[in-house]
Amino acid sequence: KDYEDKRPRDRYVAESRRLLGVLETQLEGRDWLVGDYSIADVATLGWVRNLIGFYEAGEIVDFKDFPRVAAWLERGLARPAVQRGLEIPARH
Repeated sequence: KDYEDKRPRDRYVAESRRLLGVLETQLEGRDWLVGDYSIADVATLGWVRNLIGFYEAGEIVDFKDFPRVAAWLERGLARPAVQRGLEIPARH
């Protein structure tokens, strides 16, 4: 999409990439952000999921550059409780 003023978009992209980089570094050598699966993962999974899913920003933030984050997101979304939560309210 073409926008007249690209600065707000570019700022969002840069900040998203910075935060993904923090997550990528934090996930080095571990499955979850802080020890075992915790509120840190719960709180962050939604943001990353929506960034690349709902907002379809995976390409613009070069999500492929963050393989540990991608693997973490997949692990988190595969959890049964997360799957149940994603079905509230029930989808028809």
